[in-house]
Amino acid sequence: MNRILLKDALLATPSRIIREDLLIEGNLITKIDHDISSEGAKVIDCHELLVLPGLIDEHVHFREPGMTQKATIYSESRAAVRGGVTSYLDMPNNNPPCLDEDALNFKKAIASRDSVANYGFYLGASADNLEAVKSIDPKKYAALKIFMGSTTGNLLLDDLTSLAKVFLNARTLICTHCEDSAIIHANEEKAYKTYGEDVPFSMHRIIRNTDACVESTKLAIELAKESGARLHLMHLSTAKEVEMLREFMFGNCKTRQISGEAVIPHIYFSECDYESLGGFLKCNPAVKTEQDRLAILKGLEDGVITTIGTDHAPHELSAKTGNYKHCASGIPSVQYSLLALLDLWKRGELSLETIIKATSQNVAERYRIKGRGRIEEGYFADLALVNPLKPHTVTYEDIESKCGFSPFLNHTFACSLEHTIVNGNIVVENGQLADTAVGMPLEFDR
Repeated sequence: MNRILLKDALLATPSRIIREDLLIEGNLITKIDHDISSEGAKVIDCHELLVLPGLIDEHVHFREPGMTQKATIYSESRAAVRGGVTSYLDMPNNNPPCLDEDALNFKKAIASRDSVANYGFYLGASADNLEAVKSIDPKKYAALKIFMGSTTGNLLLDDLTSLAKVFLNARTLICTHCEDSAIIHANEEKAYKTYGEDVPFSMHRIIRNTDACVESTKLAIELAKESGARLHLMHLSTAKEVEMLREFMFGNCKTRQISGEAVIPHIYFSECDYESLGGFLKCNPAVKTEQDRLAILKGLEDGVITTIGTDHAPHELSAKTGNYKHCASGIPSVQYSLLALLDLWKRGELSLETIIKATSQNVAERYRIKGRGRIEEGYFADLALVNPLKPHTVTYEDIESKCGFSPFLNHTFACSLEHTIVNGNIVVENGQLADTAVGMPLEFDR
């Protein structure tokens, strides 16, 4: 059994930061105390390091199967742990989409072979897989994902009758992408009529505007209230959506009926970044105004929004360098999400308490993930060790994602990721991949 001792560590919990030793034996945190014996243990001197719960990224698109030219579970799980993300929940919009138990099992088999981080997978909802929604054991998947707005393939579900049936029959948490397709298409027509092939990327937030998000989010909330379904509104991007959630913020994260997520693009960037980043900032929903960004941050601090994900969505470089019409939507961010959040902490825009809750503890509670998301005895040893005083500059050579680019290229973060521990294994040491130990399937307490 491996034995690792984190010596003289600053352990960051949602309520306080304490300086203690932390002992890992096998997969678990077994002791937190003063002056734990180092006999038989690998010792990591942590007197300059901040120890955080490993992030549970509830919102990634690792592209496998079907789009492995963009990313793979192998490549993106390595990018994840390089950024302190120790577990992830992968979206169902693959090729073919993940709509039944066979597709879930296929993805799990790939992850059991290739993923260095812990893993879970969403089941997608479509117009023709209601029987799967009704019959699959909810312990076998992370949540049910509904794309209620403009998307590709057969995962778009915007017919009211079909939506109502899915909400009524869902056996676990429903997670929604909320954008109104009709509003988006009308705005697109206006933009192309005005600009032709030269639509500026700054128009993305006008095409996929506040109204498109709000109308669809309003519908999702109404369906949840009518059906009694548990709803998690993903990647909220507008101040109005934050306000819509306020009436549902009471009660703990686990039992709340309706909750919401913020993602890295919408809390780190705003409209002013389109000029410098162009297509590298194009994502759905669109990055909107600085006022929207600040409202989302306030929503996180107030507890209105309970979780933070990335919406990590890599593409091959050629798909991101065309004009607006031909540029794919999606931003890779899993490797730099923790460092981006710590930048916001250093700026005074997010508290460390909120970051810890929203990236680990609250995610585990909302999705009912067993044994993860806390620095506590008996929990899995999933940890991110950060140097809060050592800057980190992103270079091409630094990027682990298969796509090879990042909106953070050449940016210098205020902090650096030193070590990542997954299930008691040191998978990143001194900022570099150190172990190819395979992650574990996440278990759901349902």
